[in-house]
Amino acid sequence: DLVQSLTICTDAWESLRGDPLPWLLDPHRPNLHWRVLLELVRRPPESPAVIRARGGSDAVEPVASLIEDLNPDGTWASDMPLWKPYSGPGWRMLAAVQWGANPSEPRLQAAADVLLETAPGEGGFAHRENGGAVPWLTARVLQGLAELGWCRHPRFQEGLAWLEDGDANHPDGGWRAVGRQSVTGECEVTAVALLGALTACIDRPRQVLKERAVKSLLRAILSPGAVPARCGHPCLGRTDEVELLWALARAGVSLEPGMDLALRRVQLRQTEGGRWRRDIPVPKSLHVPDQGPLSDPSRWVTLKCVVALIAYAVDAQLPRMFPQKPI
Repeated sequence: DLVQSLTICTDAWESLRGDPLPWLLDPHRPNLHWRVLLELVRRPPESPAVIRARGGSDAVEPVASLIEDLNPDGTWASDMPLWKPYSGPGWRMLAAVQWGANPSEPRLQAAADVLLETAPGEGGFAHRENGGAVPWLTARVLQGLAELGWCRHPRFQEGLAWLEDGDANHPDGGWRAVGRQSVTGECEVTAVALLGALTACIDRPRQVLKERAVKSLLRAILSPGAVPARCGHPCLGRTDEVELLWALARAGVSLEPGMDLALRRVQLRQTEGGRWRRDIPVPKSLHVPDQGPLSDPSRWVTLKCVVALIAYAVDAQLPRMFPQKPI
């Protein structure tokens, strides 16, 4: 067994092949900078460093391009349907949030208000007027809105209630894979996005709903092929193994059986310096500046991978890689 033949790390940082923190804390990328400060450095959201970096987030790419057509009143200077993949204004707003847009930005706050008041769907959120609510879309919308601080809005709570008690429930406890293929029949996108939404709503815990999302993701981990190993950013209509582990780590979920194998797979994919590459290109329909070739390390994917390894490396008994040479 490869793990047993190596020195087991006694500190989480030893699971990395180098220190990526200086590379992640790029002052020219304030949208990434403040997220790294929160998720890795553990600075509080109200700290001056976080507030300072967050304030410059919307002037840098790709956030600037994503919200370029957003008006001060929260409407969009576009006739594109709200959820047209992925050029619709709804997706552009959610992608901007995942790329570290400033959640206090007045236009984004206004856009969230407009979306909550006008987005189609009964209970959950739907792709179009008179269409049925879709669980994975509902969860992604709630995730973005939670990051923007709208957890208390009645429409937000209605969406949570629909996911808790609606007709999207799967017999095993998760959510049905509506309009998408699934190895298990459960929708991992719904579970991972919902867990992200509940994690962001720190003052309004929904423990039963959180436990359902966690159990659904753990079943996915134990089901070969249920969650793609190929990772990308942002994750909108899809998810992957890295996002799943990152979401579990951010939610404070303890190591569970099966997670160690997934963590080991992620650990082995890192390159020199403790960095990871994207496997999935950014959707062309998002219309953002080129994010570089897939052969280049991705700061956003690296952030998620490091958050997961730091949370679980010691308990999972991952092999030590730092400062050793790659195997």
